[in-house]
Amino acid sequence: KQMGDDQFEVVLTLTAKAERPDMVMFNVELVYAGLFKLTGVPSEHMHPFVMIECPRMIFPFARNILAEATRNGGFPPLMLDPIDFAQLYRQNMAQQQANGEGEGAAKPN
Repeated sequence: KQMGDDQFEVVLTLTAKAERPDMVMFNVELVYAGLFKLTGVPSEHMHPFVMIECPRMIFPFARNILAEATRNGGFPPLMLDPIDFAQLYRQNMAQQQANGEGEGAAKPN
């Protein structure tokens, strides 16, 4: 979400659920955000930068919070595998183009 001329809020939402056939052991949702001031990034590279690099920078912190929360709840720490945000970006862009939305629909707002 664009917050100003060169400021963007990037929000990661991580959800994890552990269950047995008869019950839910835990259900965690973490919403973690970062505010980024970007200067020197050409406008044509802004969208990929915000959608790839910004989440990549805040993911380790969100991952750590999720691991500590599950550990503090009495479970083994849940350690998420690294996420390839560049691949996710490419997949989302390809799907939007396949749906006829084009790149304009994926711009940060």
